[in-house]
Amino acid sequence: MKKFLFLSLGFLALFSRLPGSAAGQATLSVSMSPNFTGCGGASQPVIDSLFEQQLVSLVNQERSKSGLPPMKRVQELDEAARYHAADMQQDDYFDHNTFDRVSSALTLVCDTWARIRTFYPDPRAENIAWGYSTPSDVMNGWMNSSGHRANILSTNREIGVGYYLPGPYWVQDFGTRPGVYPLVINSDDSATASANVSLYIYGNWTTIRLRNNTGAWSSWQSFSNNIPWTLDSLYGLQTVEAEMSDGSSQVSSSDTIFLTAVGMEKKTYQPIILRGRDN
Repeated sequence: MKKFLFLSLGFLALFSRLPGSAAGQATLSVSMSPNFTGCGGASQPVIDSLFEQQLVSLVNQERSKSGLPPMKRVQELDEAARYHAADMQQDDYFDHNTFDRVSSALTLVCDTWARIRTFYPDPRAENIAWGYSTPSDVMNGWMNSSGHRANILSTNREIGVGYYLPGPYWVQDFGTRPGVYPLVINSDDSATASANVSLYIYGNWTTIRLRNNTGAWSSWQSFSNNIPWTLDSLYGLQTVEAEMSDGSSQVSSSDTIFLTAVGMEKKTYQPIILRGRDN
């Protein structure tokens, strides 16, 4: 096993390069992926939606074990993570910063935060990995590394994930947008077989009201971060919307989940080496 020393913003750590095999279940041919140049901002198609969702679920399972609220998966951070996973493989490098390969030489294009900000305004941390076969394998590697574990168990509210073959390459991007208070259904699971769900709503508010889809609002009630809720008894994609107030200001938030007897995808997005970074 080779060990490499690397410096990440906020901590110094060792990472190891461990062998792994390419995962199956790819839902899109890598040959359909664009070849990227520059500093982000371009869309990378999904390679394996199941693996991506499993990685988010594993993050929230670990957070639950530590008494932390679930992170909300957002498309902008997914796009940032997918881009970086693909770009590292295509230009044959492994780094948080972004490079282009020009005449076989790597040329620095931009740093981590500049790249993520082309997708999402307030990035806070990033984990990357290479060579792990499955979401559980890579999560085990990250959770056994203090820096990566700290990113997963941080106070950030939002997450995006990327997966790319061959490699595989894995990326987690984390962030918190000022003024955004995510609502998360069932720890951001993709689907539920029961209309009875649990909601987590970020923030410290006085009152809250909720509704399903475009239906009638509930009465205003005392705010709680954790609320049991019942979806409409309709098969398919369900939306829960919340409005929160502290007496002087009011914000809204929403989330979706697929209600079915069989697990189905929730999100409508199109869409071994470790390294972690925080700021």
